[in-house]
Amino acid sequence: MTTTPTTLTDATRHVLDTAAEAATAIAAAIQHIGPCQHLPAWPTKPITMPADVLAHQQAAHTFHTRLTTSSCTCLHGLPEQLLADLSQRWAATLQAGAWYGQSARRSSAEVRDHSRKQFDTSTTTLLATAEWITSGTAALTARATW
Repeated sequence: MTTTPTTLTDATRHVLDTAAEAATAIAAAIQHIGPCQHLPAWPTKPITMPADVLAHQQAAHTFHTRLTTSSCTCLHGLPEQLLADLSQRWAATLQAGAWYGQSARRSSAEVRDHSRKQFDTSTTTLLATAEWITSGTAALTARATW
């Protein structure tokens, strides 16, 4: 059983390490789908400090907004849906990580445990989705090619 870090430093390190690993997987999935040139660039800056988490979160929100409001026809169908889902989930995962990092400083053990579980569950789901995409299974499942 995993123990929940109880200090701000431990929680922050867990969020940064986990987010950095996930960022690589998300970028690979987005590259696999092949976003169009009309969308903002996906962030490539490594996540090494809390400000990077917030920058990635804002970039994911911007990416998602542009994707869902654009009239560009480069992406449609499953690729567009997957990109929208990935960007939205990534922003939510980073928000959960920020909450966990904050809860380590000023919350009870129960709140810390809950916020850690939320962050870890969100990250695990996101990584599974990214793996599903990069493995080519998403394309096979949809009987489509990109």
